Amino acid sequence: MVSDLTKGAQKRILIFLPKGAAHVIATKLAENGYEATVALSVPEVFDALRSDRYGLAVTTRPDIDIVRNMRSIPVVNLEVFFHAVPSESGLVTSSKQFDDTGFLQRIKALIEPRPGRTEPTQPETAPIAATGASAEWPFRWLASVRSLIISYLATNPKS
Repeated sequence: MVSDLTKGAQKRILIFLPKGAAHVIATKLAENGYEATVALSVPEVFDALRSDRYGLAVTTRPDIDIVRNMRSIPVVNLEVFFHAVPSESGLVTSSKQFDDTGFLQRIKALIEPRPGRTEPTQPETAPIAATGASAEWPFRWLASVRSLIISYLATNPKS
């Protein structure tokens, strides 16, 4: 369980997985004291990551770039916590088992503040009247995200 001290400083976890898997992972995280939100589509992820409430995302390998292109936060690849189960004869079978202990240890290492670890300080923002590349950055970022969403929706029309 998460102590009350760390719970106050803790940010939420964003889960970007298919519906069934997302709810299983959200339940597992809730049982261990973590707050999680499920996003089932790219627009939902985009809306969630616009806020500063999330300190970590959980998804699968194909969707890691989608999350990281929207916001630079740590991303846990859920696929690495599934391991082949050996049969009684010692041969590896096609069934896989979820390593929930390893998964929760990774979550804890990434989300909970540790003694001596300080939060990075935000650099002072440039004045609104700034010129040059720094003034254009938000617009380029927005155009990149818009392009990413459009290409994703074009390749996944049912999302």
